[in-house]
Amino acid sequence: MKITLIKSFADYLEQVCSTAFNGHLFRGVPDAAAHKLVPSIGRLAKFANATQADITKEEKHWLKRFRLEGARHVGGNPTEWEWMVLARHHGLPVRLLDWTRNPLIALYFAVWDRSGKTAAVYAEKFTTSIDIDAVKDPFSVKKVAKFQPAQTTDRMAAQATMMILHPDPQSVYESKTLQRFEISPNLAVDFKASLRRLDITPATVFPGLDGLAKSIRYEGA
Repeated sequence: MKITLIKSFADYLEQVCSTAFNGHLFRGVPDAAAHKLVPSIGRLAKFANATQADITKEEKHWLKRFRLEGARHVGGNPTEWEWMVLARHHGLPVRLLDWTRNPLIALYFAVWDRSGKTAAVYAEKFTTSIDIDAVKDPFSVKKVAKFQPAQTTDRMAAQATMMILHPDPQSVYESKTLQRFEISPNLAVDFKASLRRLDITPATVFPGLDGLAKSIRYEGA
């Protein structure tokens, strides 16, 4: 993995907007040291000594409950993929990790809620894709791969969401082509102000009243 220390907001834009990153996906994290590229279910302490089979069994059980008990809140007839994406979207730990096509959205997630730590934005091309119309069962996928989820919510559309499926959800994703842009904590305030000028705020990243309220709190601080 290549690591680049970002010197300024302009430096970040110059880096990620170069043609070298055409087709890349981005993921922002507020703590580069602590936040590894592992999906939420793989980070749970209860699975520290579990096998992949154990995790898969529990994940399937959670998804079944989510589907059966949540059906009254969802219209139409969602596919297995759509149920898994909805579960991830609403906080249920699954084997998906969300990325974005927009490097400014990734930067928002890295610096907006300052952690006092070195933040990071990851960039990866992910050349392996899943045709979710042809592959019906998410648990049949054997390699880390990307797919375009149906944009069933305003939030997913605003965040230009792409999903990465991890067949082994405890394994940290690594590759020779993975890049990480690191942002020191002293740059966070300036980066937030720059994002605000570009209208990348909680109100636009999380369309709705919660995001709007968070934006107003920031502007009034």
